[in-house]
Amino acid sequence: MTKTAKELQKEGLLYDVFDKELAAIKDRTYGLVNELSHVSALDKESALHLVHKIVGNLGEESYVVPPFRCDYGPNITIGAHCFINYNCCFLDSAEITIGDYVYMGPNCNIFTPCHPIHHELRRDKITEYALPVTIGSHTWIAGDVIINPGVTIGEGAVIGAGSVVTRDIPANCLAAGNPCKVIRQLNENDRKIVEKLTLNDDTKDNVYKQEHGYMYFVMDKALRSQVENTVHYVNILNKLSNSEVQRRRDFLRTFTQRLDEGAVINSPFYMEFGNHLEVGINSIIDSDCIMLNSGRIKIGDNVLIGPKTSFYTPVHPFWHDQRESWIEHAEPITIEDNVWICGGVTITGGITIGKNAIVCSGSVITRDVPADTIVAGNPAKPLRSVTGQDIKQYQAELAKQYDLNLTEKEKMERGLWYNSFDGELIKLRQKNASKTEAYSRISANTLCYKDKMANAIVHEFGENANIIPPFACTYGSNVSVGKATVINHSGIFADTNKINIGAHALIGPKSFLNCTTRPYDEKARGDGTEKSAPITIGDGAWLGGKVTVLPGVTIGRHSVIGSGSVVTHDIPDDVVAVGNPCKVIRPITEEDKINPYRTKKQQ
Repeated sequence: MTKTAKELQKEGLLYDVFDKELAAIKDRTYGLVNELSHVSALDKESALHLVHKIVGNLGEESYVVPPFRCDYGPNITIGAHCFINYNCCFLDSAEITIGDYVYMGPNCNIFTPCHPIHHELRRDKITEYALPVTIGSHTWIAGDVIINPGVTIGEGAVIGAGSVVTRDIPANCLAAGNPCKVIRQLNENDRKIVEKLTLNDDTKDNVYKQEHGYMYFVMDKALRSQVENTVHYVNILNKLSNSEVQRRRDFLRTFTQRLDEGAVINSPFYMEFGNHLEVGINSIIDSDCIMLNSGRIKIGDNVLIGPKTSFYTPVHPFWHDQRESWIEHAEPITIEDNVWICGGVTITGGITIGKNAIVCSGSVITRDVPADTIVAGNPAKPLRSVTGQDIKQYQAELAKQYDLNLTEKEKMERGLWYNSFDGELIKLRQKNASKTEAYSRISANTLCYKDKMANAIVHEFGENANIIPPFACTYGSNVSVGKATVINHSGIFADTNKINIGAHALIGPKSFLNCTTRPYDEKARGDGTEKSAPITIGDGAWLGGKVTVLPGVTIGRHSVIGSGSVVTHDIPDDVVAVGNPCKVIRPITEEDKINPYRTKKQQ
């Protein structure tokens, strides 16, 4: 008797992703998920009503902050007293089991599906198999964590922000990094940290304690009122088009501590304490950024912050019994003048990034960054200093193109230095913004209508291709998508140059394809100077979730890029590559066609 796709899925065997029975389940779920995305995080009753409809089980006193995304829903079990924060994504082709008292930070991702490594098994129809994920009770998963298929995280574990978890993590330990590794077991010294930060003074309220770095009660009424007010205003902000620059700026000034002249914050955007945010002159915070700003976030002048950057100031206790009493302390973040944060960056509490520093895409910042320093990696480490030679090189390149009689748009298309503040380019970006914002509001299951809209946004949209909303791109006219290619939700394509994606390619959720670079000369950066280089993704390539691809990169035909990777250099055909920076770990062979299943030993 032939097994159905649903039966194959349950048994962890290869199945057709677009099987009609499975598609019907996903269509129902996508409709509910889309409805949930339009519910305010403050409307707990409506959110819980929808989450109960979506997931298989939601324990008592648990809450999932919208937006939240999943594929099926019934495969998800969430225990009691859990808190799943803003913008988490669970790809639940296999069971996802979350214990009791689990705290999960914003923008976390649990991926259970695995596509076969060999492209021939993905070409004629998209196939996958799925491995379950289990998260033990009393764990703390910090923000921007990726949990890969088949992983079990033990009870009481703490996973550091921005980690990519590829293997099982034992109980009661601290683990972090890409790939995530155990740093140490939790011990009694972790308890003493809470004691040191506890202020035994009845005359000081929780607002005072939060402001001064002491342990405070998260559910304090005065603090919750501040959060509710800020989230309410942020919800209004996110309904305004990014093209309404002055209107957005004026509105932001009504609820942030300071927003100086020329400052810009693009949507979608999330923040909890408006009175804790200061943004300096001409600083730009691009779309899809998250600020958990229990501690103050101070951003200087002429700072550029790329898309999908997260700021996390609150710190929970490491021991679960202390954490579960809803106490935490907050550590401020300071970004000094002329800093360039390239996008997809995670910044933890207590950090200062010095003047003129450059933070490369996908970095996880766990230590202070000195001035005039370039850092990269997870955790981020200094690469080198910015020097006068960097400025001279930029000026020499600029001098070579000085006499060219080209528009700024033509310079952009040729990969030359150009002024991004040019009026023609601004109008093109604003025109495209209205299209992508409309596209991002529709549900993933409105296939016919969605495909027509996608055709209107990108330059080429191949037969049977699929871009799952929400989706954003800078111009759209530079994006070409091959036939039968699938781009999963929440992708951002900075297409200041050509982005060519071949046929039968798969791109996971929350991808960031960035053609844009800026000069190391901080003054030129502040004046809007950029240049671009094309990105090419070959036929049959598969990029896992939350992959970042940098300017000028070519990813070869059929190659596989692991989740959370930052691709800084070309990747050849027919290889598996992972990491930050992304490196080739092995070739793809005929053995991958014979045995497509990944076991825990192979992870």
